[in-house]
Formats: sequence, structure tokens, C-alpha cells
Amino acid sequence: MSPSEVSSADGEEALARILQLTDTHLFAEPGARLGGVDVDASLAAVIEHAVSAHPKADLVLATGDLVHEEMAASYERLAGYLARLQCPVFCLPGNHEDKGLLAAQCRHSPHLRDDKEVTIGDWRILLLDSAQPPEPGGYLPEAELAFLEQALASDPDRPSVVALHHPPVSIGSPWMDAMSVANADGLFAVLDRYKEVRAVVFGHIHQHFEATRAGVRYLGAPATGLQFLPGAAQSAYDSRPPGYRWLELGPDGALQTGVERLVEPVT
Repeated sequence: MSPSEVSSADGEEALARILQLTDTHLFAEPGARLGGVDVDASLAAVIEHAVSAHPKADLVLATGDLVHEEMAASYERLAGYLARLQCPVFCLPGNHEDKGLLAAQCRHSPHLRDDKEVTIGDWRILLLDSAQPPEPGGYLPEAELAFLEQALASDPDRPSVVALHHPPVSIGSPWMDAMSVANADGLFAVLDRYKEVRAVVFGHIHQHFEATRAGVRYLGAPATGLQFLPGAAQSAYDSRPPGYRWLELGPDGALQTGVERLVEPVT
């Protein structure tokens, strides 16, 4: 598959503006709750905030667990919400996903895409499938690692971001670390050979996370709904509001990023 190309709203030499939304966990019917959070109302509020705060976003990375109830109706409603972002949305599967239904929705929705490679300005984004449902943990099949190797080798001087659902590094929560990418060493073996990889972004953890390994930034994002408590030994919810991550990719190869949250949780 040829890389998808997205033009920056301000031209080739300007910043590329990216939003990451993750772990939306939509059900087939509106008003359903996950951990006491109305996931529809919360997602709608996060999208409204993102559109207001980042009106010039060039693309969105939706990094998995996009539905909680794996039905066509869930994906149809998801597509309706994501259309409000008014830019291409590149979708990755999570462990709460029906990959066939997600792919079908991407084919039928002009704003949803499931490309594995995106170029925008001087940058490249590579999307990896770490989901092995119904298993909750992550794993990167050999085909995914081979794709990553080939893509990076084809243009080793291009600044790159890698996106996947599961964290490949420890986030300091034992129960969540047990569901990280099981063969992360295989991922690191590839990334360590290409110094232009600037960041790896992921979902799954329902919380803000940042770390650096071998010069690469590893970035996790809060969910659009239910939040998990950082540092918890066992599953525990956090009272912090939902949010999303933004990234700005500069023509000089610099990457700026941050997390924004709603003022209050949506219940």
C-alpha cells in the first residue's frame, strides 16, 4: 500500500499539527457508561475542546479501543463523532476491537482511514497493529516489524513518528505493564537502528505518560472517557478529567507535544 499523503493546512514548510484521541470505548447505544463515565458525553466534550483549541489540526491519530461493544452500530456512531474533527482520522485497532468491522467503517467513511504509512510535510507517521483480540495484551507480529523496518530503511533521513495501541515500555503500573507489548525487544531492535524516529505514541493506558529511551520519546495519552490511576498496582480509576494529546512536527525535525484535559470530568 502506498503511503497516504496529508498536506499541512499552512503549507509544506509549516508545522504539521496532529491530535491523538484514544480509548473512546463506544457502545452500540448512546448513553452507556464505563466505570461510571458516560462515554458518549465525554467523547463529545473532548472533541469540542479539541476543535476549539486546535482548529488547524491536519490529522488525528485514533489509537485503539475505539469501541467497547464490538458491533457495527458502535463503529457507525464512532464515525459520526470523529467527523466533527473535520480532518482525516487514522484509526488503529485496540484489544477491544473487531478489526473487520473497523476496516469496513474506514472504507465507508471518507474521513476515516486505516493506512499504515502517512507522510505530511517532511515527516512520516507509521502505524503498527499491536492488538491480538481477545487477548488484552499487545504483540507485534513479524509482518508488522518487517513493515516498520522496510519503511524506515526506505527513507532513513525522514523524521518519523510511530503509533500503536499498546505501550512498549513500562509505565510503572504493574497491572497495566502486564498488558504491554510482549515482544517490545523486537520493536526496539528496529528503532535503535534509525535515529530519525522522534517519538512512539500509544493508547491503552488511559493516562498521561512520557518517557525517553535511546533518544526516542514514548508518549501515552489520557482516554477520552474513563481514566486509570497512574502508578496503581491493580486496576484503579482516576478522578482526573478526560483529554487528548497534541503534537506539532516542525520542518526542522523538532517535535513539540502536550496533553490537554477538560476542566472537569464528564459523568
